[in-house]
Amino acid sequence: MATIYAIKGLLLEEVLLNLLKESGYSIVNDVNNDATLKQGHSGIEVKGRGWNHQIDAIADFIMTPPFSYPVRLLLEAKFYSSKVGIDIIRNAVGVLKDVDEYWVTNNNEISKQRFHYQYAVFSSSSFTNPAQRYAFAQDIYLIKLENNKYFLPIVNSIRNLEYQDFNGTSNDNIIINLSELRTKVRESLKHQSQSILSTYITSKGFSSNKFNTLYEASTTLNSSFLGMLGQRFPVFLTPSPTFDIIDLINNPTIRICWDDDYWYIVKNNANCRLLEEDDILFSFDLPDELFNLYADNNMLTQHKALNLKEELMSTIQIIFKNADQSIMSSLELKLDNQWLENIREHINTEDR
Repeated sequence: MATIYAIKGLLLEEVLLNLLKESGYSIVNDVNNDATLKQGHSGIEVKGRGWNHQIDAIADFIMTPPFSYPVRLLLEAKFYSSKVGIDIIRNAVGVLKDVDEYWVTNNNEISKQRFHYQYAVFSSSSFTNPAQRYAFAQDIYLIKLENNKYFLPIVNSIRNLEYQDFNGTSNDNIIINLSELRTKVRESLKHQSQSILSTYITSKGFSSNKFNTLYEASTTLNSSFLGMLGQRFPVFLTPSPTFDIIDLINNPTIRICWDDDYWYIVKNNANCRLLEEDDILFSFDLPDELFNLYADNNMLTQHKALNLKEELMSTIQIIFKNADQSIMSSLELKLDNQWLENIREHINTEDR
């Protein structure tokens, strides 16, 4: 039995996991010989110092930095009609602390494996202000997707799912095995086989039309990238339909535009007021706490938008797989400083 919100969160998690493979993350599908994991009744559990915690979306970063344990990402996705509250973040903090301490000697046994855990909560909506402040203080990464233009087809296809698509009413829990559904979605995306998912959905007597739409939207967007703003804030970068990584490799100098709805990373010869599709490299959704730090009454003036770009977006680091998918590469995108200075000079002239 499951709510529609649990199903939507599951679908969002699996789409994100599949996309993060391009940023160097490998999905953890089973326990294997990993001493830090356990197969529970409803899925994989991560062992903690005090208890085991079911985490459905786990991914290991394929590179281990010097002076670090292997990096393991615990991913949680929420698909709510309202903002994600502090209760979700409190749970994440508790889980992160407990699994981080699993290595502590327990019953005279020392774990032979140890990971550097990271916890990220993705959301189709925003986060409350207390949730954001608490997450930032406790190293829980929050990434919202509601205004990420090129990711919106995926968000909308999940949002369109209704209880009626599962032969239920809004008052019913849906009779479905979530672990089984997760497996089929993951296999379908991994093997790029729509039939795996549609056959399963049809066998359960559910409507497959909207699932097919979700699959098509998810596979149309075949990559996304994690970036770090100023080495402090993670952003989920969704490439435009015309994106080619070679463009960035050849010229990592970029501009950042905002059109009152979406944030874009664009080529360094683009005009933010007259953007062409071919100019756009990525869309992304800025964390609320950063926007609010510079905004007045939910609005950015030209001056404050410029300060935001200059102070927090001067560099954006991304990691990606190269063309043959075997080697990880890193790239630092640098904001076009001369462009910023020209804009500042123009604004100051207008203000005189």
